[in-house]
Amino acid sequence: MERKDAEAIYEAGREAVVEALLEAWAGLERVTGALEGLRGRIDELERQIDRDSTNSSMAPSSDAPKSRAERRRLAKEAYKRSMRKSGGQPGHEGKTRELVARERVDERVAHLPGCCGCGHAFDGGEQQIGAPVVHQQFELPVIGPLVIEHRRLRLVCPACQKATLGALSAGARSGFGPRLDAHIAMLAGVFRLSREDVRRTVVEVFGVPASTGSIDSAIMRMSAVLSDPWAELKDAIHKAEVVHADETTWRLAGAQQWLWVAASALVACYRIDPSRSQKAAKALLGEDFGGFVVSDRYAGYHFLDVLQQQLCWSHVIRQLVEVSQRPGPSGRRGKQLVTFAREVIAAHRAYLQHGHDADWLSAQLAPLRTQIKALLEQCASGQHARTARFAAGLLGEYQALWTFCDIASELPIDATNNAAERAVRHAVLMRKIQGGTQSQRGSRWIERIQSIRETCRLQNRPVLAWLTDAATAAHHGLPIPTLLPAAAAQSP
Repeated sequence: MERKDAEAIYEAGREAVVEALLEAWAGLERVTGALEGLRGRIDELERQIDRDSTNSSMAPSSDAPKSRAERRRLAKEAYKRSMRKSGGQPGHEGKTRELVARERVDERVAHLPGCCGCGHAFDGGEQQIGAPVVHQQFELPVIGPLVIEHRRLRLVCPACQKATLGALSAGARSGFGPRLDAHIAMLAGVFRLSREDVRRTVVEVFGVPASTGSIDSAIMRMSAVLSDPWAELKDAIHKAEVVHADETTWRLAGAQQWLWVAASALVACYRIDPSRSQKAAKALLGEDFGGFVVSDRYAGYHFLDVLQQQLCWSHVIRQLVEVSQRPGPSGRRGKQLVTFAREVIAAHRAYLQHGHDADWLSAQLAPLRTQIKALLEQCASGQHARTARFAAGLLGEYQALWTFCDIASELPIDATNNAAERAVRHAVLMRKIQGGTQSQRGSRWIERIQSIRETCRLQNRPVLAWLTDAATAAHHGLPIPTLLPAAAAQSP
């Protein structure tokens, strides 16, 4: 607007001036709103640029190369400051391989000394002093398959002269026996080999002719064998007292899916679902789950009472680190919150390592609970909208941060969700290597073999031995061995 236009409005009288001012004010509000939107967009873009594994749930492998280089530099500096040499430190208890029993030894080789210092050449007939010094070496035998030939006889009935051909048993119809099926399941589901890599291993190491199709058939046979054990593990999770839960992305024929995991102290169950929702969480944990769930702050678990939940402090600390990196009062409060949150972890670690009782833990955490809540309330009433929303959300589930302390005298609960993150890591690596699954039956195989693998790990049980027992039982039409621990051993 030029000066003459303003003078014309002024001379037009009071109403014209008011209308012009209102119109200008409305335009200013529109511009201000647009600027606020742009400022929020810029903040969000800057937040995404600054995200890494230290201030979000992103995996360390997704960090930018500069971040990885920086981490290596800091690690080298910390190593130099420590002045420690490589290898075991003074006072560290050494580990040596135990000798196997004498009856397990397949071959013995005697080693004679060469010559004495006086020139005598030893021939073994000399007097022996003490027991020999024993070194044991492990070697593989020449691996070759056992070939079992099933012969179907055609016999003539003496009564009616009709010829009848003998039938194969169910276990004899496949080209592979149960032990080979178990090894194939181990290679594919535990060692994460592709179908082609499994085929090459079977051909080159085991000496068994195999095609990719026959490998896939063996995997699907084992998947069917694992169906009932997987259902048992799922039921055990529904009844568990404490469960760690997590979820990660999966791919089914290129489409987005979610792989969920729930793990107690001795049992784990995986489930692939099309959605990341409360419905999927209920399908994993059960509609009426009555135990405690340790998880991150994902809303899918909010169908549970807040007193049934324990939020992972590791996730919370990463979110607080992001707050601490913001400018102004939000950043200052965020830094204080990070310090207090790490003191919570330190107190819980001391409680576990030094055998303190629940009253000691409660006394250590009482001032931290008060200080953290006060800081969150200040953040919630602050001017930074994103920080205020985060703080208000965390205050809404504040009790779930302290469940591990409140029931420590009744039931041990971890303050972090590291158990579920460890459980899901194997499946993440499989997804990255194999790209997910191509069919529903492939997804069922992943659910089952991952559940078996992790449950065996939790129980310190050899996976191959159990897979072999399960395949052998199915081969002979016998019940599949259970993976459920004794009821007394199910508590964490």
